[in-house]
Amino acid sequence: MKHAALIAAIATMALGISADATARVRGSSHAPAHSNGSASHSHADEAHASESGGGVVVRNTVGRSGRSDNNSDNAATAPAAGAQDEDQSQRRIREARAAARAKSDADDLAARKVAEAAAEDKRRQQAEQAAIAAAEEQKRRDAADRIKNKELAALERERAQAAWEARCQIKPVMTDEEIDTCREVWTKPPR
Repeated sequence: MKHAALIAAIATMALGISADATARVRGSSHAPAHSNGSASHSHADEAHASESGGGVVVRNTVGRSGRSDNNSDNAATAPAAGAQDEDQSQRRIREARAAARAKSDADDLAARKVAEAAAEDKRRQQAEQAAIAAAEEQKRRDAADRIKNKELAALERERAQAAWEARCQIKPVMTDEEIDTCREVWTKPPR
């Protein structure tokens, strides 16, 4: 009994497949190609039903294959919906990554600005320290110059005093003029 049912099912499927192929060929010659497979199957149902005496079996088989095409259309739209969901999730992931990248870039920019401000502050402090050091160095040079000038002036005074005093030479016998010169040297500052 099981074998007979199995053989009948196989035969029905074989007739349905050959009928479906024949109907498609006839349907494509009678009607323009349609975007979905259900229209061509309805033409195949009618053409095949009128030709064969066992139209019920063939019609059911062709109808089933038409339904399977519709189911495959539904299955095709289901993956398309799944693909759309996947596209949306991919888009959300891309947007999240872009937002994270933008936040990271903003953080980097803020850190860079802080670092630049710190570097500018450091350069300013170094410039101030260099100016202070230069001013102190100039003060030291000026002080050294003043000391040197004082020493030179003292040396010049000593030289002038020595030259002034050299005018007076004490001798056992001196003229009135020589005595007046010595008196001037000892009582007046050098000129």
